[in-house]
Amino acid sequence: MLDLSPSSRLRPKQQGFTLIELLMVIAVILILAGITFGISRGVQNAQARAKAKAELATISQAIEQFKSVNGDYPWTNDVEGEDPSIVLSKSLLGWKEFVSSGNTTTFQDKTSVPTSGPEGFIDATKLSINGTLPTGATKPTNVEFTDPWGNEYLYLYKENASWDNFGYVLYSKGPDGSSETVPDTGIRPAVTGKDVDNIYAGE
Repeated sequence: MLDLSPSSRLRPKQQGFTLIELLMVIAVILILAGITFGISRGVQNAQARAKAKAELATISQAIEQFKSVNGDYPWTNDVEGEDPSIVLSKSLLGWKEFVSSGNTTTFQDKTSVPTSGPEGFIDATKLSINGTLPTGATKPTNVEFTDPWGNEYLYLYKENASWDNFGYVLYSKGPDGSSETVPDTGIRPAVTGKDVDNIYAGE
C-alpha cells in the first residue's frame, strides 16, 4: 500500500558524494602517494650509496694488492693517452705493468701474457662494468667499472708531474653524475654544489 503519511513525504532523499568531497579524497590520495614515492626514492638512494661504498672498498682492496705485487699504485698520467678509468680496470685485470729502462720507468700494457690470460687482482664479475670483459689472452679495451648510477668510478694517481696527493683518489660521482676536477694536492675536490654527493673510498 502506498504510504502517503507526512513523515514519508518529509523523508530526505539520499545523495552521492559532492564535488568538494571527491576533490578532498583525491587530494588525500595524492598526498599519500607522494609520501610513499618519496620514502621509496630515499630507500633506493640509500641502497645505491651502500652498494657504491661496498664496491669502492672492493676496488680499493684490489688496488692495494696491485701495489703489493708491483711496488706502486697504477699510474694515470696518460702514458698511452688512456682514460684513467680504463687504466684502472686494465691494471686490476692484470694487463698493466711497470717497465724500467735505465733511469726511466713507464707504466704500460703487458706485451706477453699466458693463453689463459694474466692473473688479475679483482673479480670483475662482481662489479658493474661498461664494455665487455675479455677472455683468455684478449686484451680489454674500453672496460670501466661503473657505480650504481651507471657512471664510471673515478681513479687518479700521479696524474701529472706536480701530483702531490698522499695517495690515489678513488670515488663515485654520486647520483648527480657531476664532479669538480681533482686537484694536484689534497685528497678530494673542494666541496661545492657539484660534488657534495660524491662517495669516496674509505668513507
